[in-house]
Amino acid sequence: MNIIKHIKNNQLSIFLSILVFFPTIRLLLIGSGHAAGVSLILGLIPEILFLGIVFFWFLSVLKDSNRKIHLFDKMVAIYFLFNVIVGICLAQNLTASIYGFRLTYLPMLGYFVCSFYWDKQVNIEKLFHGFFKTLVLVAALGFVIYFIFPQIHLYFNRLMTDHPIPMAFPGFVRMTSIIWTPVVFAMLMLAAFCYWTYRYFKNGSWWELIYMLLTVNAVFFSVSRGPMISAVVAFLLLIALGKSWKFKMIATGVIFLEILLFFIFSPQFKELMVWAFISSKQTVTLEADNSRVSLWGDVINSIKYNPMGLGLGKAGHAAVQNFPAGTKGVSLASTDGWYFKLMIETGIPAVILYLAMALIFFISMIRYQIRNGIGFVTAIFVIFIVSGLVSLVSNALDFYIFSTFYWLLLGAFVLKLKQEKA
Repeated sequence: MNIIKHIKNNQLSIFLSILVFFPTIRLLLIGSGHAAGVSLILGLIPEILFLGIVFFWFLSVLKDSNRKIHLFDKMVAIYFLFNVIVGICLAQNLTASIYGFRLTYLPMLGYFVCSFYWDKQVNIEKLFHGFFKTLVLVAALGFVIYFIFPQIHLYFNRLMTDHPIPMAFPGFVRMTSIIWTPVVFAMLMLAAFCYWTYRYFKNGSWWELIYMLLTVNAVFFSVSRGPMISAVVAFLLLIALGKSWKFKMIATGVIFLEILLFFIFSPQFKELMVWAFISSKQTVTLEADNSRVSLWGDVINSIKYNPMGLGLGKAGHAAVQNFPAGTKGVSLASTDGWYFKLMIETGIPAVILYLAMALIFFISMIRYQIRNGIGFVTAIFVIFIVSGLVSLVSNALDFYIFSTFYWLLLGAFVLKLKQEKA
């Protein structure tokens, strides 16, 4: 009975932690290709577990005669229904739409799971604290694999693809830990860095400082430029929001010391910083030689001819998975910019809806900070900001694990608002 109660009370952290380890389990059991039969069921374990949580949530909502519906609940529901209904109608392709729904909109149900959480008096931070600890373990495993057992990385890369192992430049392999893809790993580490920095600035625990350093180093060893730059933005935001100058100075000093040591003792670090700066400059200045910028050109051209969208599953990673190169009425180039991808799937109105909703979330979080000071909402706020920044240059809100986590956090913020008015 105690085990069942523990699972019930910690279901979100347990579920998210299972997701983190699932890529490794899937690769070992069924490989990276399309699954069928029993393998398909194994491949759908995350979705089955998530739908179980959604079903449990649905039953609890039905039993709750005093449930509160917030303005944000209505906004997210309208946004969700608009994109799904319009997207399916435009696509005229059920397979592509199912894949697109699974990638982008199924995770959005996490918002409602948290906003209408079954225990209205719950300490929201506790719902996620265990998962953030799991992410520290993932970061530590990343460094162990990277420096001590690099052959493990090579082995799993062979299981995933025939392409060479991801490198920033010759000789500098990108860290992936047990996620096996650097961009998703980087986003999870960025979120963990935001959380543990907030915790350290609030509590001053040396363990939290260590966790902060582990996760921010994991971001930089992933060599994902969006999360790298956003980590700097996150740190500056948290310094501005934090209260203790002592803890802020210690954290800043340790990071600067580490950077100095890297510059002195690691020639590759200088090369890495130069590469990151030049490639980021090319992206910001829209230089045609930059591969991402050239893809954006194709995307913008597609939007000009299809301002109301191509349909759900016909853009981004869903399109790449379901359509061969050269397919008409599909955008295979929209994998490096979530707002572009959203616009191509369900049109310019979808982007306007999302940005309007995001602006209202932003203002509400600012007001909450003013009223209540530093707290878990501070971490949610910073993760929300940096996720929006990274989504300019990558499809972060479609990333496996991270998208579900993102919408759960937004729902947790709205639950906080409901608790405040209770």
